[in-house]
Amino acid sequence: MKKLIFFTLCIVSFSFIKAADTDDEKDSFQFAKLSKDVKDNFMKGNASANVLVDPDYYVWGLSVIKWSDGKYHCYYSRWPKSVGFNGWLTDCEIAHAISDRPEGPFLFESVVLESRNSAGWDVLTSHNPSVCIAGDKLCLYYISNDMGQDFEDLSAPMNLDFRKENWKLIRNNQRIGVAIATDPSGPFIRSENPVVEPDNKLFKNIAVNPAVTYVNGKFTMIMKGDDVGEDKWFRIQLVGHADNPQGPFYFENKPVYDKKQTEDAGIWYDSSRQTYYMTCHVLGLPDLALFTSKNSYQWQPASQPVLMKKEFLLDNGEIWKPKRVERPFVLTDDNGKPVMLYVAVSDNGITGNIAVPFTDN
Repeated sequence: MKKLIFFTLCIVSFSFIKAADTDDEKDSFQFAKLSKDVKDNFMKGNASANVLVDPDYYVWGLSVIKWSDGKYHCYYSRWPKSVGFNGWLTDCEIAHAISDRPEGPFLFESVVLESRNSAGWDVLTSHNPSVCIAGDKLCLYYISNDMGQDFEDLSAPMNLDFRKENWKLIRNNQRIGVAIATDPSGPFIRSENPVVEPDNKLFKNIAVNPAVTYVNGKFTMIMKGDDVGEDKWFRIQLVGHADNPQGPFYFENKPVYDKKQTEDAGIWYDSSRQTYYMTCHVLGLPDLALFTSKNSYQWQPASQPVLMKKEFLLDNGEIWKPKRVERPFVLTDDNGKPVMLYVAVSDNGITGNIAVPFTDN
């Protein structure tokens, strides 16, 4: 039986970056209040309008497109609760769900990228999807582990002790891949090799968490790597460009932002403003940051440097502050105007994705 899966809404803001002075049109993004039922349903682990949860899986992060069929197609990360929350590193798969509306309800269709691929480089996990439309193709970017064929049984969930003992090894073999389809239901054909790997000049250890948009024949990717200038892991955002979905992506020498650790970028292009936007999760701070660029190469803090706080204003006046609010993804209309913000949320032992409508600005 197909599982009915739904979404929530959200509202966030932050304040660690001083916005650059600009004479351009000021950015002003606001969000709708959420029904108090959103929090109630999420806390109970119940699927409902605007809440995507699954009682059998951890659910974390998504990407949504509107296809030519008029439907909204959602691609999201999930992995069995039996392997624990940290199982995202080794046992995640990417599922596909469909809805008539951007906030859902979303109806589960299938798994489009499984957690195991014994025939390719991406042998362990399929995680953190970012999908964009390029002509008649869907380009589904994701992360996986390029570990070689060094495991006894790729068909089984990863041994928890092995994962714990080898966390650094597995973590530092994470790479970005792409799978391409001509239909939202697939099949998605995986890239034969990673699309992005650490170059050890601009970033090291990892190439993960891609956010990709396709504008005027050009793919723009913002992704996370470890700063080569830091001895310890220090996560920064870098921007790269390619003419083809499989790359090669050429990254700018200057990071999008490297003053604090950031991850989980979301990117979109507003054609009416002729401006690129990037929002991301800032580690240890209560906000989702917002950056802008006119050319997608040089970035600066937006005139509204906080997209939203990591909290939700409910229609009963309550402010809900979940334990974690991460992985922002922004769905736009055909002109690039933001329609819906999706975020991954963890609270009270429940994980899922929450959808928040933008209000008219």
